[in-house]
This record gives sequence, C-alpha cells and structure tokens, in this order.
Amino acid sequence: MSIQETNAVNVTKFYDEAARCPTSSSLHYREQTRIVHLRNFNNWIKSILFKDYLQHARNQFGHDTRFRILDFCCGKGGDQLKWAQSGVDHVTFVDISSASVDACKQRYNQLRNRRRKLYTADFHVSDCTADISKSILCDRQYELVSCQFCLHYAFESFLQAHNFFNNVSCCLRPGGFFIATIPNAYELVRRANQAYGLSPRFNEDKGGAALEFGNSIYSVRFPRESFTVSHIEPSLTDDGCPKESCDLLQFPLFGARYEFHLESVVDCPEFLVYPPLVNQLAAEYKLKPMAAPIPFAQYFQTTLCNRSGREDPCELLTRMNALETWIKPEKRGLEDRLVAQHEPDAYSHVENQLAKDPDMFYNSTAVGTISQAEWDVINLYSVIAFQKQ
Repeated sequence: MSIQETNAVNVTKFYDEAARCPTSSSLHYREQTRIVHLRNFNNWIKSILFKDYLQHARNQFGHDTRFRILDFCCGKGGDQLKWAQSGVDHVTFVDISSASVDACKQRYNQLRNRRRKLYTADFHVSDCTADISKSILCDRQYELVSCQFCLHYAFESFLQAHNFFNNVSCCLRPGGFFIATIPNAYELVRRANQAYGLSPRFNEDKGGAALEFGNSIYSVRFPRESFTVSHIEPSLTDDGCPKESCDLLQFPLFGARYEFHLESVVDCPEFLVYPPLVNQLAAEYKLKPMAAPIPFAQYFQTTLCNRSGREDPCELLTRMNALETWIKPEKRGLEDRLVAQHEPDAYSHVENQLAKDPDMFYNSTAVGTISQAEWDVINLYSVIAFQKQ
C-alpha cells in the first residue's frame, strides 16, 4: 500500500501545518487554552509511565547500561525534557512530519544550551507504519521504545500494523520495553453504542448518517462506512426473564476510521485499536504484554495509591499544573477563574463530594480537580507496555 493510498498524507499535512503555526507552538497560548489542565494531565501520565519503565529497564539491564531510547512519532519533541530528567544517554526521534522534526531539532538545541549534560540525539523523517527496519533502524538496538498518542494511525490496515510492530521489535533489545498511550477502544465503542441508542435509527445503506458524540471540548464522528449494525433478537435471561432486543454496532479490526476533534489540538482521522489484536500482533514479534491496557483514570488512581520512590506523584501533579485549583465559592475572588466555570455541572463532582463531606478541605479552602469535560476525554485513553522476549 503506497503512501497515497493511506491516511499518511492527511496526517503529514495536519502535523506539518500544526508545527508551522507559531500560535499553537507558543507556551503562552497553550497555557491559556480551555484544555490546559488536560494537556498537563496527559504529560503527567507520560512522566509516570516513562519513570516506571525506565526503572524496569534499569533493573533488567543494570544501572550502568548506556540507555538508548527510540521516540516513535515524536512530533515536535514534547517529551524531550522528560527524557532529559530521566538521565538517558541517547534518543532517536522519528516522525512522519518534516516540519515537526525540524521543530524537534530546534527544541533539542535549545535544551542543550540550557543543560550541561544532555543525551545525544539523531532525527529522522519517516512513516513509522512503513517498513523502516532495514533503513533507519538497521543494526540499531534500544532499551526502550516509546510511541505516545499515535499508535492508532498504524491500525488503518493489516500491513501498516505489522510494519509498525516489526519496526519496534527489530530494534528493541531482548528484555527491552515498548510503551505507548492508545485510544481506549472499549470506551469509544461504548459511547458510540450509547449515542446510537439515543439517535434516530440509522439508514442501513452506506449513505446513512454518521454517528457523532462528544462534549464541549471534544467530538468523535464515525462515518457510516466505518461500522455495521447487528440486531440482537429478544431472548431469556438465566432466570427466565425476557431480554429486550437491541442493536449493536460492529467495527472492523483494521480501518475502523473515526474523526477526532479536540479543542485547539487535534483534528485528524484516527482508527480504533482493539487490545486483543494489539496483543496478537505484538506476540508475532516477540513482544509480551506487561499487563492488560490500563485506562488513564485507573493508572492515575493506582499511581497515587502506590506511592514509592523519591518523587511524590502528587507533588508532580502540582508542579506540572495538571489539576485545576477549585476554591470554595464563598472564598473565591474575581481573579479565581475556572476554565469551565460557564459550563453546567463542570465541577458538580467536587460540589457533590463537598456536600457529602463538608470537612474534605480540612484546613484548606481549595482542592485540586479537573473539569468533567476534560475527565471525559481522559477516560478515552489507556497505557500499554510490552517486553521483548
């Protein structure tokens, strides 16, 4: 399948334009957007994920090992500081967008000017869903491969998905780790079925209406050709009670396309990533799952409950501004603006908890939280990790 026949052209065009846009690249602009805390929360998730698996890698290979990282689909290099703080020795950055790789190089040079000790790096423009095992990745070995918020592009087709996992496996040392953040297909399909149930019945022909759902900051749109509808006939439960008939949406394993829009960040076609299929493909390339995919919300809760190491994850949340400060209404001043203060029920979870437990603030007048709309997006993602056998 050539690049002209895949979504790669659209992806390249979108990320090239985004990388060349001075507004979206501005730190000041990002800090003023509606989703600033969502973006910071996602960065917190990645920071914890990197820390966890670099520790696994150090336990596997020894702390004296020269740690080499492959940052697949690196974008503009948003994870460079995380790699620097992790004390790795070399990072290879690869992305399909030449403008993004240029921005990544620029960011690296700026970081190198500010830090006395920094990893060495090399940069490449390439499609990670094409076979680059005998070109860019030839004779290279890495202790860790990372692909953040991009693996879904590989599931446009059987060939692209196989190419991706072959690329990862061929350059990963035995015992090394592959980590990624992926869309939570189970949650996407659940919301799609829910939206279908709330919508007028769709036409069965392929020209029927698209299926859409979302909230004030994100939207998902499945074109009619991305799914089929199966009618489940009524039956009886184990205790003899009748079940109602229902319709269930079915999606293909590859090429289940949807259009995802996230305010000021993403507006690009993506593809469902079915976790059992990921495991099957990974196994073909000697990659063993470390655990089932972990939704971001669960990963967040588990991390806070299992605090260990020198750095407190709660302190990191604060330092990264990953949570918004919600202040009691009677203590709130004019300058204490909330990003979603005009959205109904945006903070009802805090208000309801306060009603149940008036002492939840203890001696404080504020609590860290995130708006419901952002939490809805957070629940659309999971972390995955594999080890090379």
